[in-house]
Amino acid sequence: MKKLLFVVGLLTSLIILVTSQGFADDTKKEIEELKRRIEELEKKETSKETAGGIAGGIAEKISFSGAVELDFGYANDSDPADNTVNDSTSDLDIGTVELGAEIKFHEYVTGNLLLKGEALDSGNDRVFWDEATITIQKEGFPVYFIGGKRGQPFGVFESHLINDPITKECYEIAKTGATVGFTPGLLGLDISGTVYKGEVLADTLYGAGFGLARDNSPAYAATDDVSSYIGNITVSPFEGLTFAAFYDSEPGDGDRNETVGGMFNFKIWKLTFDAEYMKAISREKNFTADKAYKESAWFGAVAFQVIEPLELAVRYEGFDDDRGGDQDGTLKNRYSLGANYTLFQKENFSTTIMAEYRKSDYEKASGSIFDDNLDEFFVRLAMAF
Repeated sequence: MKKLLFVVGLLTSLIILVTSQGFADDTKKEIEELKRRIEELEKKETSKETAGGIAGGIAEKISFSGAVELDFGYANDSDPADNTVNDSTSDLDIGTVELGAEIKFHEYVTGNLLLKGEALDSGNDRVFWDEATITIQKEGFPVYFIGGKRGQPFGVFESHLINDPITKECYEIAKTGATVGFTPGLLGLDISGTVYKGEVLADTLYGAGFGLARDNSPAYAATDDVSSYIGNITVSPFEGLTFAAFYDSEPGDGDRNETVGGMFNFKIWKLTFDAEYMKAISREKNFTADKAYKESAWFGAVAFQVIEPLELAVRYEGFDDDRGGDQDGTLKNRYSLGANYTLFQKENFSTTIMAEYRKSDYEKASGSIFDDNLDEFFVRLAMAF
């Protein structure tokens, strides 16, 4: 731009000089035309710089992320409900595709969007907004707000394996909600309260397929009002150690469905320890049995970073349905062993291959043809940026 202005000035001086010396009219016209073209060029350069500045500003405010996961799964029994048939089964599909964006609307306001697709080869494709939130938080100010659809702050669900822990399968609350939090800047303390609508935890728990089924009275109609709420307290007394406790309450058939939980995460040297526990403290009655079953679920896990690209992990999971005797198909416990190896890592892009072996034990009523165990093997190729 400076060079362009210098040329314009030089030519202007030349015009004055030649005009004062009585150049011919046609020569003057050529010089005027040259001046006009230079002015047009200057305007174009200015426009490009302005457009570049706008584009650069937008790029600074938006950051993108994404992932693609190719999953293979094998089970030694295609029908655990019938131990007289022991045919194995396997599957191969794009398990997850994600595209996310973080948008800085303002110094204190951030938006997060996450578009997700699952089991794209299943014939029942699911593409949906997994997350759409707005966060209002000022650095140094202790109160913050998060509103929108996300996994609400009930449970943490840490995992170093392909499959989610049982606590997430049973208790994740992925729903639109509004959270107000308080972070006083002491011992990593974070206290929050969240409201959302509907009976989400109940639907998740009874739809998890671990032996419990929701059995309401014929006259009961589930509410879709904003009458469900969560309380969460998280503390990190020092780097590498985190504790959290959480409480959820939803309307139910007669009594409210109330659940408490806690988690523990500790990182030291090359080891990571995780544990989480969930317990029902109040449940609506099962209409047929006329009894409230207060189930519980938990897991404990250890991950070891052997070398830079290689991580090994083990996990134990348990489930108690609070029903007397053995029930066909009710999960008792699981044991998982996995390995993760980072094939490529460059800046924000990574490619990882993961493998997991999982053994599940189930309750089995006397004389039943249900299988009481299941062996599974999973492989995932994950790419993320």
